Amino acid sequence: MERLFTVREDGQVDAQLPSAGPLFNEALDDSISSLPPRGARGSGPSTYWVDVALKGLRQAELNNDERPFTYGNITLLRLVGDKVEARYDFADDDEEGDFVDVGDFVALLEEWGARIREQAAEALQPLPETYRRNPAMSFPV
Repeated sequence: MERLFTVREDGQVDAQLPSAGPLFNEALDDSISSLPPRGARGSGPSTYWVDVALKGLRQAELNNDERPFTYGNITLLRLVGDKVEARYDFADDDEEGDFVDVGDFVALLEEWGARIREQAAEALQPLPETYRRNPAMSFPV
């Protein structure tokens, strides 16, 4: 599956899956980013939220858990069988979201993380605290 990455002027790296549905790409923007969590030290972008999503997905696979493994402001991502579903957190239970194969999603996260690390290695300034989220809570076991 084609993956598209863009780098902002401040070094943040955004990711999109052009052939995925619009809701899935909205969830990527909303639920996962290259911003460090609130209060993190260091310069440039961070893989923190990519790592949170990958860890959450691995836990969901291990436990065969369909609960969301990461959230944004209005979207969530969860494992459903061998697919990752993006949906609005306020959607009714009978409303389906957008789906992407787990393998394609993992490939996206791995490449996204690598691109973030490249940008972070070149960064000289920390990113502002504006729009940073609090660190993720622990995942249920």
